Amino acid sequence: MYSPKPQFAFAAFASILFAGNALATLPFGHYGPEGAVLFLNGFHFVSGHTDWEISANHYCTIIRDDLLQCAVYNTATAPAHLAGVEYIITEDAFNTLDYEERQLWHSHAYEVTSGFLIEPGLPTSVDHTIMKDVLINTYGKTFHTWRYDQQNSTYPIGIPELVVGFTHDDQITPDFVLNRDELFGVNTTEVRESRCDIVPNAVLAGADSWKYGYVLELGIVNRTVDMTFPNESQQVLL
Repeated sequence: MYSPKPQFAFAAFASILFAGNALATLPFGHYGPEGAVLFLNGFHFVSGHTDWEISANHYCTIIRDDLLQCAVYNTATAPAHLAGVEYIITEDAFNTLDYEERQLWHSHAYEVTSGFLIEPGLPTSVDHTIMKDVLINTYGKTFHTWRYDQQNSTYPIGIPELVVGFTHDDQITPDFVLNRDELFGVNTTEVRESRCDIVPNAVLAGADSWKYGYVLELGIVNRTVDMTFPNESQQVLL
């Protein structure tokens, strides 16, 4: 039976971030959306393409106690492209989703314990509190509108794609992690060791569907419909 640990409301951790001017320093001249209270960097890969690795900056705002929304930037481009969006929900919220919906979501447990998910510029104590009490048992749904295979294009060409997260050691290219660490002046191994006391709940069924061989891709469906507008027959005075 599902028996979650007590949830730490998203709204509650804003006070942690603002205490003592502990907000992360935002690099690259990007300040994200107005009201962003959390800056994260983590790794994604595109559904169906384990070699399409992405170092993604997240600028997150609080929508509700169980929902964050994050603007996602790709650090591989200069200036960094707005790649897409990630929604982050609590464990309790994820448990309300049906199984068709769950396959679009990835877990954050390994991202936290591995040290892959970082908060550049935050003191270690603040980082530890947020990871342990807020993010460890959350789930993310991420779509990139600027495709990986078009990241060097002048414009965001093509159909948006689902991106997902790593779940185990030896999945990501080691040099890719080292390059990220150099960019932010961090050491993922040290971050991992600092979080050794963080123990996640078991990942809920349905998340990380790629582990079961499912590749989820979007496509364009063309169909003919009646495009009459409701008020088309009425004269509208402006």
